[in-house]
Amino acid sequence: MSGHAAPVYRRGKYWLDWDRKRDGTLRSPYLTIFWYDTTTRRVRSASTGTAAEDEAILSLDRRYLSDSTEAAAFCHACGQPIAQATAYLLTDAIGDYRLEWGNQRASADTIETRLNHVIDFLDAQEAAGGMFGLTTSCAAACSSSFVNAFRAWSHREPVRWKNKAGEVTVERKRSPASTEASVAQLIAVLNHAANADPARSDKRPIYRPLPPSQVQRTRRTRVGVEELARMLGYAAEPARRRGSLQRFLVASICTIARPGAVCDISVAPERQQWSPGSDTIDLNPHGRAQNKKRRPVLPVLPLLAEWLQAEWDEYQALPEKERVGRGWLVNYYGRPVQDVDSAWDTMLTELKMPTGREWRPYLLRHSLATLVRNRGAARWDLEGFMGHRAASQTETYAIGEFPTVVTALNGIIAELHRLAPGSLHRNDTGASRSLPQLREIKMPG
Repeated sequence: MSGHAAPVYRRGKYWLDWDRKRDGTLRSPYLTIFWYDTTTRRVRSASTGTAAEDEAILSLDRRYLSDSTEAAAFCHACGQPIAQATAYLLTDAIGDYRLEWGNQRASADTIETRLNHVIDFLDAQEAAGGMFGLTTSCAAACSSSFVNAFRAWSHREPVRWKNKAGEVTVERKRSPASTEASVAQLIAVLNHAANADPARSDKRPIYRPLPPSQVQRTRRTRVGVEELARMLGYAAEPARRRGSLQRFLVASICTIARPGAVCDISVAPERQQWSPGSDTIDLNPHGRAQNKKRRPVLPVLPLLAEWLQAEWDEYQALPEKERVGRGWLVNYYGRPVQDVDSAWDTMLTELKMPTGREWRPYLLRHSLATLVRNRGAARWDLEGFMGHRAASQTETYAIGEFPTVVTALNGIIAELHRLAPGSLHRNDTGASRSLPQLREIKMPG
């Protein structure tokens, strides 16, 4: 490594850089981790095996955390565990949190975006000579002065979207809810440091995120049955490649689920969400931990049973070796899709519908909840059906049937059949295939 140029990244005794020969040419195409070995009294190195800075930084972080003489949780003099928030940098805490927790979550991209906003704040403070920079400790980050400064800066900082060339293509004012989402993620980072074994910090944040009622806008946009029929008619138009959009619309109507949960529905046996003949579907697949956005067990409406059974038939028709990664209800030629945003945007444009923030795919959930509520669904039923109410111990054994919600949804589906004939089925004939006889589900215990 050159003795003059700053390294790409540094943590403790380790630094990350390109391994160069004396003439300046690269000795390796991969980024390299360097450190001074006090035993041999020379600089040692280890290849990260990657040229991507983000991956190489993670590799260095892993090495740092595995070194008991370097990790912030250990004393450099005696090697005993310590927990000093004043000696543990916030940037290190963010890196460790992502490495040990955030990167393994389904919401890893969202976590990264929220924490990058915090790091942008530190960069801005560093450049401006503010109170908080890249050397800010966890102790300072736990203070009310830190979060107040962050909120004030974030309020002035717009949200920007960039293209592949790094050019800003879209810019809008940042919402208070976006700022508080980063505050909540920061709190998770600081608590993770205090909860580590051994602890890396002896302090916890003294602040909390502002409640949603103070920072979230009330979304007022809703669509009615007529607009839903237009969407279905567009998605089911013959000779068009809109199958994933049609599947998404149908599943959303039958479950009132969040877009992510709808795209996550699968008939694959290992996910244990649905099996042929079952009159319930578990929106929370096997192995996924529930979070604040609960995914409930729901009754399977006849329309949804038709689509699930057809998907199961296609899944079973595949050779066993080809079933891996298949079985998704919302799919594109058998492959799962993360979202239908692109197809959704095209649909709104083609149907000459608005394309603002409140017209994203979650509009379906809000609209259907409104329609169902206005058609007499009981509050208790609707809360349980939408996952807004945590299941009680009784409901662990006795799955709710949510009769008032089911009645309202079946009424909406009947109207959609009339307004957009055939658009709710997997073909354009307007005729529904015979539904499987639903067997009685047997609950354990």
